[in-house]
Amino acid sequence: MNWKEKDKMIKLQSKKKTTDMTQGKPGPLILNFAIPMILGNVVQQLYSMVDSAVVGRFVGKEALAGIGASASILMLIICIIIGFTMGTCIITAQYFGAGEEDMVKHTAGTAVYVSFAMWIFIAALGAVAGEPVLRALNTPEEIIDGARTYLLINTMTGIAPITYNMTANIMRALGDSKGPLYALIVSSALNIILDLVFVIEFHWGIPGVAWATAISQLISTLVNLYRIKKQHKVLSLGREHLKLRPDIVKKVIKVGIPMSIQNAVASLGALGIQRIVNGYGTAAYTAGGKIDQIAMMPLSSLGLAVSTYTAQNFGKKDYGRIREGLKAALLQAVVLGLFLLLVIQLLGRPLTLLFVSAKETEVISVSVEYLKTVSAFYWLCGIMYIFLNVFRGMEKMTISTVASCLDPLVRLAGAVVLGNVFGRSALWFGWPVGWAAALLLPVIMYVGMLGKKRFQ
Repeated sequence: MNWKEKDKMIKLQSKKKTTDMTQGKPGPLILNFAIPMILGNVVQQLYSMVDSAVVGRFVGKEALAGIGASASILMLIICIIIGFTMGTCIITAQYFGAGEEDMVKHTAGTAVYVSFAMWIFIAALGAVAGEPVLRALNTPEEIIDGARTYLLINTMTGIAPITYNMTANIMRALGDSKGPLYALIVSSALNIILDLVFVIEFHWGIPGVAWATAISQLISTLVNLYRIKKQHKVLSLGREHLKLRPDIVKKVIKVGIPMSIQNAVASLGALGIQRIVNGYGTAAYTAGGKIDQIAMMPLSSLGLAVSTYTAQNFGKKDYGRIREGLKAALLQAVVLGLFLLLVIQLLGRPLTLLFVSAKETEVISVSVEYLKTVSAFYWLCGIMYIFLNVFRGMEKMTISTVASCLDPLVRLAGAVVLGNVFGRSALWFGWPVGWAAALLLPVIMYVGMLGKKRFQ
């Protein structure tokens, strides 16, 4: 089958709600799959961005700092859960690529139990450990009440983001990246409305934005479940599919725990960075960090698309297509990184003003300094995401786990050393140092596999 015939097949598949990524030209396949994910992840970031903007503009910088102080803790808790949802996605994609629809159903049934178990875990963790961790991070006393409240509400309502991410990742494993986007567009619009009503009209402050986010995320979950019921017959589960199967549980644990460790170490590194940055101004790092997170969403989304592409082809044992997809994705990552660099260099200051008043000159200065330094190396971060997700898609979790852990650890160490020796402006160079360290191992392993002509 030539490329034209394969491309025709992909166009026919695009009319369906799933995409077989084992057929067709790799570059366009990955990019077309990634675009809805990019848009969806940007929209998802709008939850926290709108929260911060509304609080910063209508409540005050202390409230903004309170949300920022709890953000790293929330990321730690949620990223542990997301590790399992991404692990479930990889397993589902492999079964789907291999044509084993019954195993796709059994994996989806297992995901139900994983979601509820993780909710109980993070709710208990938020209630017990929230305030002690905030104090251990040297959170200023004047913002600790707001930070504790925001953290508690988000963990108690954690079932909404958990089930959204689980259903979204399972749909993406089947090649449907548009469904989660539709859900997020609806919920994001609702989130903006509820933020404005709860904060401006009801004067609920930080609890208002926390509840607005929780309600909106619940709606996104319901939209996903509706789409699954109407469009994805392969996920129509019978009673037999809701029984736990030890073999699938073992696979979920095998992939999910390393993914959770990777995310947890990344979040712990973010907590360490938060502790350092608290000495320079929490509000500035919060504002700059929100913009940075959104700017990097296209790069991480492209990486996730590569993970699904790799997993489907790994399930089919087509290792040549994995190599082709990697080459195409690396070029896309570099081009995208350079484009984002241009955007941030031009718009860093205007974007910061979305979060803080123009009179906060020091906050703005630090935020722009951070953004301009980090964005210069987005291309490097994009390459890192591609390599890590290729190995994740092949279930080579040791490689991806070690490399992923190097990023935050080296970033933290680099920030400490550079900040202490050269001052605040050098602190931000810890980011590219961490990305380079994380990239080293997977590149060496990939070259070694090519040399041995062994890619499985």
